[in-house]
Amino acid sequence: MFQRPEDREGADAIKAKESRTAVVVAGPGLSLTIPGIIVSQIVQALAQSVPVTRIEVDLGTDYMAGLHRAPSLAAAHDETKNSKMLRLRTPNNPRVRAQAFREWIGTETRTAVAYAWPGIDNGWIKQYLQVARMLGTSTVVVCQSRPNSSRAKLLSLVDTVYQADVVIVGDANDAHEFSSYFGSSGPDVQVHRALSLGGRNDRKVLNQITAFLPKDNAAMLSTLLAAFDGIPEAFITNLRLQIVMRYSDRVVPEIVERSYHTEFVELVGRDISSLGLEQLCAASSALIVADPALDSRAFLSAVNSGVATVVLATPLLPKVGRGYVGGLLADHDRPASINVALSHALRLVDLRFPSPEAWLELAQRLSFPSGLEKLVPGEFEPVTKIA
Repeated sequence: MFQRPEDREGADAIKAKESRTAVVVAGPGLSLTIPGIIVSQIVQALAQSVPVTRIEVDLGTDYMAGLHRAPSLAAAHDETKNSKMLRLRTPNNPRVRAQAFREWIGTETRTAVAYAWPGIDNGWIKQYLQVARMLGTSTVVVCQSRPNSSRAKLLSLVDTVYQADVVIVGDANDAHEFSSYFGSSGPDVQVHRALSLGGRNDRKVLNQITAFLPKDNAAMLSTLLAAFDGIPEAFITNLRLQIVMRYSDRVVPEIVERSYHTEFVELVGRDISSLGLEQLCAASSALIVADPALDSRAFLSAVNSGVATVVLATPLLPKVGRGYVGGLLADHDRPASINVALSHALRLVDLRFPSPEAWLELAQRLSFPSGLEKLVPGEFEPVTKIA
């Protein structure tokens, strides 16, 4: 393992470094974007065991491109926690930003974590790592692995993250690419499932939307169908809506028959086994679950499948969905709200979202020496660092 010259420290300096506990996490901050939501989950998980400072870095306008979307379910839960963690926002001016990094990282920080999303402006990361290393802080870059990210976008990060002690990605192929370019003198490259959004990149000709509605709830069914009927005819031919809903009379089928896009709607009124439920969720491009309870089989299957899921909520925030980045909120009473959420869910069809437990696992690796044992300066092997 490599050792950069600036990493060689005396025993007292090493002991002082090991006594640090604070972690600083920098990355996109807006809860309207998936990168911002993911950073929130990493920070929330870390905050359960160590002091955390979150530095929000939102540069330019590309972070908003194509993301006119419904609210995030995970972000809504985060807002209710009223966390006492420190949140700071970087200035856009590079010189002022460097000074802010120096003040915010400080000498008491054990680990400085930067979050990278291939394809957006990650130029600030190089500056962030330089400041952290100057302050004697261990540095980690967590890099999102995406199924639709080009090799060029990934490799554009090589120079940006080269000064990190550790780079963690979500995909073994990405790890191999980084390792090949870093060589023996570059960062240690690791893989963690929390940073993978791959696994559902088998595009289908038809996108199946599966909705789970309460028994005989004609009002909610009518609202859902009004939202589905709002989809333009140019797009509807590639969609199928399957409604799983038990009913006791003809009212429910008649509502479906009267809908404008009725030929693209299927009503399923029978009970579904646990295995059948899992298979149904896995085969769906997007899911809709109405006001799920904590023990909702449908929502649990949705999370296990990693599918983008629209939760039709009452004015009260549903108890499910903490930590699930693939969850979207929609008002069960407003067709327009459901339509917007559904449209965004369908844009995420290629992505498989990690389970909430994955953030805790990643936090464990970032928080403790046992998780980043390769960062201990005494274990580095001496090599010459190329400038």
